[in-house]
Amino acid sequence: MTLDGRKVGDRETAWAGADVFCSLSDNIQETFGIVPIEAMAAGMPVVVADWDGYKDTVRDGVDGYRIPTLMPGAGLGSDLAMRHALEIDTYDMYCGHTCSLVAVDVEATAQAFIRLFESPDLRKQMGEAGRQRAKEVYDWAAIIPQYEALWAQLNEIRRAEASKLNALPHPWPARMDPFHAFTNYPTQTLTPQTVLGLVDTDADTALKRTLAYRQLAMVDFAKVVLSSEAEIRAVLDAAGPGPKAAGELVAGIPVERQPFVFRSLAWLVKLGVLKVCS
Repeated sequence: MTLDGRKVGDRETAWAGADVFCSLSDNIQETFGIVPIEAMAAGMPVVVADWDGYKDTVRDGVDGYRIPTLMPGAGLGSDLAMRHALEIDTYDMYCGHTCSLVAVDVEATAQAFIRLFESPDLRKQMGEAGRQRAKEVYDWAAIIPQYEALWAQLNEIRRAEASKLNALPHPWPARMDPFHAFTNYPTQTLTPQTVLGLVDTDADTALKRTLAYRQLAMVDFAKVVLSSEAEIRAVLDAAGPGPKAAGELVAGIPVERQPFVFRSLAWLVKLGVLKVCS
């Protein structure tokens, strides 16, 4: 059955009939995210990505669960912004290429669903906590005074800092590296020190799964930002003996290709081929 969310009656039916709300956002187009709050206002526990505005609206373990996310660091996405600026890619493709390199923890998602599905009491407890939060924090009666206070604060900052403003560090602010512009969105930034390991028991099995996923249109559409089969094999072989720092996994890649392959490690985490090891 398909419901038309533009119709008030259909929306109310969806909220009334649901037990759990899920939004595993991994795209830079997501900002505040009103939909989880609508679900909370309807008394539902929520499972969302630990991503941008969701970090502020959903309390992990209280209103539901925020699932960890991983994104490459600043400096590794300038080509994505350039492709969009030069109209090689549409805006949709720009967003799609970027989110192909953002991972949401699959195992943590499954565990969150298991806990909620197995416990009606937990669903009720989290749903009620979310409903109270939506009413107390995000009702217009609470929001408008905060807007007014923010405007006053910004005006004070503007007056105090106007003489100290420096030029932007990026020469083309309209087309910034998305991994710089949205650096605060993810839970964790992929760095050379991030320890990654295989999900499978051996590199050959991991490679077969990766190549199988590459056959899917929903994955291979982003082929211009993905590593080659040889590069993927090299990374997985390096991870074969055991978890290693991300920088070590790309050490055997030609220097000029290392940044490109390094950011693809997040793509392999997204696919569930690699995992972040604490």
